[in-house]
Amino acid sequence: MSSYQRISCEDHSIYELVIMRTQSMRVVIEGKLVRIKPIDLVTRKGAEFLIFIDENAQKQLCRADLISIQK
Repeated sequence: MSSYQRISCEDHSIYELVIMRTQSMRVVIEGKLVRIKPIDLVTRKGAEFLIFIDENAQKQLCRADLISIQK
């Protein structure tokens, strides 16, 4: 994954805290502001991926560097 950009330690910590607390959060994915419920952060092929439940109650997987946390 040559275009992968590591996420910041701050973002990683935010994801972990939200996952542990089973909370939802606002993020921007593909330019769209959405509310998601993160359920896991995993590493595959040298990149981090966020597994989450989207606004339609569907389980999704997205590369973490393509998600922007709304702080």
